[in-house]
Formats: sequence, C-alpha cells, structure tokens
Amino acid sequence: MRCVLLAAFLAAARAEHRSELLSREEAEALGVVVGGNATARSSHEDLPSPDGGYPSDFTWCNKDGVNYCTISLNQHIPQYCGSCWAHGATSALADRIKIARGAKGADVQLSVQHMLNCGNVGSCHGGTVDGPYQWIHKLGKRTGSGISYFTSQPYLACSSESRDGICKNADTSCKAENIARTCSTFGEPCVGLSSYPNATISDYGSIMGKNAMMKEIYNRGPISCGIDANPLLKYTTGVIRGWSLMQDHVVSVVGWGTDPEEGLYWIVRNSWGEYWGENGYVKVKSGALALERSCTWAVPDAYTAPEKHNEIHCYEGGENCKVSAKDESPAAAPTTRKSELWKRDEVEGRGLKWRGNSSSPSSHELLSTPSNGFPETFSWCDKDGKSYCTVSVNQHIPQYCGSCWAQGSMSALADRIKIARKAEGIDIQLSVQHLMNCGTAGTCQGGEPNAAYQWIKEISDKTGSGISYTTGQPYLACSKDLDAGFCKGVDFSCTAENVQRTCATFGKKCVGMAKYPNATVAEYGSIQGKDAMMKEIFNRGPIACNVDAVPILNYTGGIVTAKSKDTDHSISVVGWGTDDKLGFYWQVRNSWGEYWGEQGYFRVQSGALALEQDSCAWATPKDFTAPERANLLHCYEDGSNCAASVSATELVV
Repeated sequence: MRCVLLAAFLAAARAEHRSELLSREEAEALGVVVGGNATARSSHEDLPSPDGGYPSDFTWCNKDGVNYCTISLNQHIPQYCGSCWAHGATSALADRIKIARGAKGADVQLSVQHMLNCGNVGSCHGGTVDGPYQWIHKLGKRTGSGISYFTSQPYLACSSESRDGICKNADTSCKAENIARTCSTFGEPCVGLSSYPNATISDYGSIMGKNAMMKEIYNRGPISCGIDANPLLKYTTGVIRGWSLMQDHVVSVVGWGTDPEEGLYWIVRNSWGEYWGENGYVKVKSGALALERSCTWAVPDAYTAPEKHNEIHCYEGGENCKVSAKDESPAAAPTTRKSELWKRDEVEGRGLKWRGNSSSPSSHELLSTPSNGFPETFSWCDKDGKSYCTVSVNQHIPQYCGSCWAQGSMSALADRIKIARKAEGIDIQLSVQHLMNCGTAGTCQGGEPNAAYQWIKEISDKTGSGISYTTGQPYLACSKDLDAGFCKGVDFSCTAENVQRTCATFGKKCVGMAKYPNATVAEYGSIQGKDAMMKEIFNRGPIACNVDAVPILNYTGGIVTAKSKDTDHSISVVGWGTDDKLGFYWQVRNSWGEYWGEQGYFRVQSGALALEQDSCAWATPKDFTAPERANLLHCYEDGSNCAASVSATELVV
C-alpha cells in the first residue's frame, strides 16, 4: 500500500512538468551508457583540489572580471521542444571552448539542431544527461568532424517526430543539408556542406555529488546536470530549495555562491529564455532539486577558430563546399545578384526618413578626434585584450532571406550594448525576427539599416519598449511576404506572440508576452566617408554600412580591392587595420555564417566596394534589460504572469 501511495504521490507531483529525460531502458536502447566515461579511469579523478579549499563564491560568468559564459538560449520556441538535454550539454561545452580561447574572439555557439537531426540520443520528446557528449565523441572519432556551429544549422525546435508549429513543414532527417547548409538566393535549393565549422571533444565523463561537481567546475568549466524542474516553473528570483527524488530536466551549472541564510547554492543556467528567472539563471541550494545526483562533463578537442588557422572558406552559394562538389571544377564567381537594399522612394513611401538623423545637428558632429590621430589598427573585436563583438549570424538559413539590413544594424547595436556593459555579463542578441514581424524598415525581400534604427527609436519613444531579444523571438528567415521553406502558411504578422513568446508544453498554445527583455535607442544617424566612419567607430562602436556584395560572393580571405559604383548589401564595420602593401582597410562582419570568409568576417581596402561612398548608420543604446540594471523580467515558464492581453500593435508599434 505504501508503494502504491508513493507512486501516486510522485505521479501527481510530476504532472505539472512533462519529463524531458528518457528512462534508463529507453536510453540504453539508443546505445547511451548511463553514467558512462570515455576512459576506464576517468580523468576527473586526477583533478586537483585547492590546498586552502574552494572559494565560497566562484562562477565562470565572472572569473577574475572576465565572462566565460556563452549566450542564453530558449528550447521552447518557436514551438515547444523538450530538448533541454541537448541545450544543457552544448551550452556547457561552448563555455569550455570560450575558456580555452581565453574569452577572445566572437563566441562559438554549437548547433543543438544538428544533434536533434543526427544524434539519435534524444528528440523533442526527451533525451539523456549522458547521451550528447557520448555522441559528439563518437562522431569525432568516426568522421574527424564534430558538432556543427549554430551559424551552419540553426535551432528549429523540431525533431523527426515533431508536428507542431513550423515542424510540420520542416525536414529534420540526418542528411548533409541538415548538418550544415547555405541557401544562396530565392528559388535556388539550399546546399548541404561537406566542410563546416565544428567542435570535437577528447574526453567525457559522468559525476555526482557536491564535491565532484565543485572539482570539475573549478578546474575545467561548466557541466551539464539533471534537475527536478517542477519547483522551477514559477521561479522568479532568490535561492530555491526543496528536496526532490527524481530528475526530469537538464541544465548547465556554471559555478556556486554562498548565501548567509541558505549556505552554498549552485549558479544554474536554464534554457527557458531570458525573461525567466534571473535573466535565464537560477540559484539552487546545495542538496536541492536532485541537482547533485547526475552530471556530465566534456573536454574540448578541436574547434574551428581564426587563431587555430583552420577556418572554412566556403563561397556564399556553397559551390566549393557542397557535398557533391569534391570532384567538380571551382565555380565561377557570379556577376550579378538581387539587391537587398531599398531605394529612397521605398524608404520614404513607408513614412521613414531617407538616411535620417534623430537630431539636428547630429551628435556625431560633436565627437572628438584623437589629438595625435587615429591608431593604424583598431578593432572592437580585440580592444585592450577584450572582445566587444557579439555572436556571428547567418541571414541565409534555414532558408534564404534578404535580411542583411536587419542583421548588420542589429549586430552593430548589440555590440554597442556590450561596449556599454564593458563586456561583462552574458551577451545580448537582438531579435531580427521581431524587426521583420513588426517593423516598417524591411522584410526578407530587402530593407534599409538606418530605417531599422528609426523604427526602434519610434517604438522606444512611444511605448518605452524597444527591440526584443532573440531568446524570446528567434530568427526563422521568414517574413510576411515570403513563402519559401517552412515560411509558407505560418503567421508572421505583428501579434504579441510574434514579438516575444513562450511555449510551455506540447498541446498548449504559445503565449505572447506583454513584458519582455528589450533594448531601446536614444539616438540614430547617418554618416558617409572614411573620416566620419573612423570617428564614429572609435568613439562609440561598430556601425552598419552598405557594400557591393558581388565581388565577395566567392571571397575566401585577404583584403578585397575591387572598386564598385553601387551597393546591394548591408554589413557591420567593427574596426580597421593597415596592411604593408595595400594600406588602410576596414574590418567587416558579414551575415553569411562562419563557414564564409574569415570566420564570417572580411577585410575591405579603403575605397573598395563603394563602402565609403554609400552611407552608414549608427545608433546609441538608451536602455536594455540586464541584471546590473535591476530591470529583469521574472516570467513563469508558461508565461502566465507576463502574458499579453492586448494586441501587439498596442504594445510595441
């Protein structure tokens, strides 16, 4: 009788949150070794413990003033997917890659979707704590390549059995196109790539218990652990406690702290978005929520990065990297392409100013020039040993979308927010999809970067809220006027759900949020020419500019010198340098993925590609949601305490 009552009690207690962890039998049927290690004697056993004991507070999100934690994620959108097991593992591994890189360069973000498509260790209906690292390790040993990067295979929240939301029109089978892809233009099929940025692991293992967790985290970095998620569903802030018997969810643990009342607690990153908890994090009392029962770790081996001299150099259309191209002759560079930039009449026809400034005179005119001139080399990606450049992006996937105008402007604005934060805390990524769903500055058919800043400034002044974060509205490469890929039949109108959303579980409708993390703009403006560009970048940060993209379609490296008359593409300029032979050049971030160019970047000689002849756009951040600003949102997992009761038009435009 006692066993029956206990089973009934446990079933009732777990009814709120559907478990995202497979049973032992289900895991072993997939070939997962529960509690497995890569070696008979785990390398974890040989890790040292500090002579004086562990510090009372330690976190990789702020170690010696440096943030080694990669960006926050949301497994629940664009529709619900129980992929916590993949998110916890890939986030911890990405952190360890960032640690190995000394927090230099743009953060590496690993592809959860690649694991869902090909890993066979779980799906949107659940996985295991142990499976992800075992799969990556086997993959690396078998093929020499590991898990691909997010910019090659973005997260769709779909697996082969999924039928909700966009999944019913999405192919998630394991093929080259669903490992790494590029989609070069409208009407052309996407291309699966044989070469792509990826990360492998040299070792993995399983641990449990407070002491083992502290030793592993302190020595090598964040870990992935199981947890009881039910007490987290309505968590808002503070140290959470409570005994639990079972785990049903996976998170990553990045460190610990000590509370005067609760004692030791774990600093835990969840995968429910930044509107949940403490900017996506939760503090869990030691011994609570079954967190110390089962954890895994992995050691990075090889990964694609500029400093490793192992970059991939695929053409924009992927012709030299596509799976079928191994024995083909190199493709000739295209001579034309469809412009992704609006002309003056298209901008003004939507009530926006052509290359406008928010004030007269522009605050740009008041910026100073160094008395001894600008330095020969300057980059926000490596300023005084810190990177202020946010993550790389890819406008072309999961299907082609001409959103360069939005990608360039939002990347530059996100960089400026990172500059304002002194590169401390978790990087903020702004939602290009929100801009396309609700803005008037462009679509997948093209737009204008200065107009994007105008729209954000307008809604900032009108509503007090600005552009939402990607963890509440991910990029799907769709707009209202596009029916390619899975965009057809999906609603991309400006509703609350298409500004910021959460999707709590299978069978429940996604919820549009009335309150959400966002960033507003104080000022914006337009500039032209080398001197103005240098002054703006040096004083305030990266800018969004236009170039002629035809000469860079097949770019693989070096400094571009081609002269152009017209522009058709937007990018962000993060700095400059000086070459012994070619002289001054611009350091430019593109939005074609990290398999293109120099890890997604390229260099342009002064005077080339019409970069200095066309205008550039800049914006200054006003306010943004961040822990240090004490303005966090504390929405429940299902969004019920933040749900919108009015239309998005009333909320944000």
